[in-house]
Amino acid sequence: PVAETPGPERPYTTEAQSAIGPLNWEPFAAPALECADTDGKPVTLKQFLGKNVILVFYLNDECPHCVSQLVAINAHASDWEGENAVVLAVSSTTPEKNKASETLGKLAVHLLSDHDHENARRFTSYDDFEEMELHSTILIDAKGRVHWKRTGGEPFADVDFLLQSLKRMNGKTPEAPAAAAK
Repeated sequence: PVAETPGPERPYTTEAQSAIGPLNWEPFAAPALECADTDGKPVTLKQFLGKNVILVFYLNDECPHCVSQLVAINAHASDWEGENAVVLAVSSTTPEKNKASETLGKLAVHLLSDHDHENARRFTSYDDFEEMELHSTILIDAKGRVHWKRTGGEPFADVDFLLQSLKRMNGKTPEAPAAAAK
């Protein structure tokens, strides 16, 4: 059937649309990450080129949901290593408090400090209207491109999805993970 339109439709061509962007979604360059580690030394994403990055923006070690997420991610440390991945956990907590954290200090994740939410804003993990931090989990490939992101009021807890996604990023499995819509 032919659609009835009140007037002639504009011709949409691939060439005209390619000026707007790619026809198919592609991973895009991650924003700059400029944080401080637990010793106050600068940390950037460029330092991790050649590795996949699981970037987690969390509130602090007083948020039980954030702690549960980071503990669950930490439980898969050998899986991340097997997928050439590193976990960077970013909050506005000071380097000193991150280093002294009884709960998170024992985890095998890089605890990073984000002064004034500068990085959270670049990664759209901060609500400027409500002036509050948001939970975000972001998968960045070894070339520094964002492949997947979830931001919201609660931390992303499907660690199996993250592992499947890393495998897919590494070309180890062709099927798409089922939890992508969560």
